Amino acid sequence: MLPKLPILNYLICCLLLCTACNKASNEPYDKVAAFEDLWSSFNRYSASIDARNLDWSGLRAQYLPLVNNDMSATAYFELMSQFLLAIRDPHVHLISPTRAMYTIDYLNYRRNINFNLTEQNYLQSVERHSASIVSATINDSIAYLYASDFKGDRETVAAIYKEIIQKQQSKKALIIDLRENDGGSVYNAQSLLNRIAPERKLWHTTENKTLGGFDEKFNWYFEPTTPSFKNKKIIVLIGRYTISAGERFSIGANLLDHVTTLGDTTANTQGSVMGREMLNGWKYTLTFERCLAPDGTNYGGVGIAPDIYVPTLSLDLNTEDALLEKAIELVE
Repeated sequence: MLPKLPILNYLICCLLLCTACNKASNEPYDKVAAFEDLWSSFNRYSASIDARNLDWSGLRAQYLPLVNNDMSATAYFELMSQFLLAIRDPHVHLISPTRAMYTIDYLNYRRNINFNLTEQNYLQSVERHSASIVSATINDSIAYLYASDFKGDRETVAAIYKEIIQKQQSKKALIIDLRENDGGSVYNAQSLLNRIAPERKLWHTTENKTLGGFDEKFNWYFEPTTPSFKNKKIIVLIGRYTISAGERFSIGANLLDHVTTLGDTTANTQGSVMGREMLNGWKYTLTFERCLAPDGTNYGGVGIAPDIYVPTLSLDLNTEDALLEKAIELVE
């Protein structure tokens, strides 16, 4: 059974949920037609299908016979959720007036950070710059930057990163903690990367899904700026709950020689998200953009592996932050 309205993981879904409530859930509608339209919408707009080698026509053939207009709204929601879960894209959500399905809740991922423990046991001189950005020092010689997302006003976030890097210039190393970064603006991810990149360099490319395949590639670059940490050791902590723009940052981090990524493989979805509506008024999201590393690798459906892999299942998050301890060891 699917849970009822779990905690919303993305701001976009808050908007979708509010809008979904505008249509009465008991209004009659053609459930078969709504399913066909949902399938066609993903076929037209989703960049995730090709990346995951899905037999999209086969999935339609599998689920279409299961849809009938006599089934309850609850049963229909369950069926549509199971259909969408086959994509295994953490960006994919389904929102009705009374229910919500978030794919990431069904991928058996585990977090590799307990930030309350980390803050209490390892961090000094903690500063909260926003709801999602925290800076601190470790052992008086290491700078620490935690970002739970890349959301927020572009200029405001850029100013925060500048302030942190400027203040921590005397530190010998930097640890960037993205273990529960659930994405946001790629420009905010780029803003932080620009503070650690030594030179202008291709970061990744993106393409939007079209009727005939994908449109022309757009090139994203590191655009180095000052103050920076470009000449010092940097560790980036990542994991299964590093999502979307957090994953794009991870692609960039893996391209830089003075940066080491540490932790677990990221969530598996890097492109931008689109919100759409089913014929019955339910809302859903999909990934419409393909993101490729400079060598052409598509990490959609796979995720970005760290330089140093530490399986999440090996961690005891109630007693210690073994990943942070490893990061400290690497820069000492």
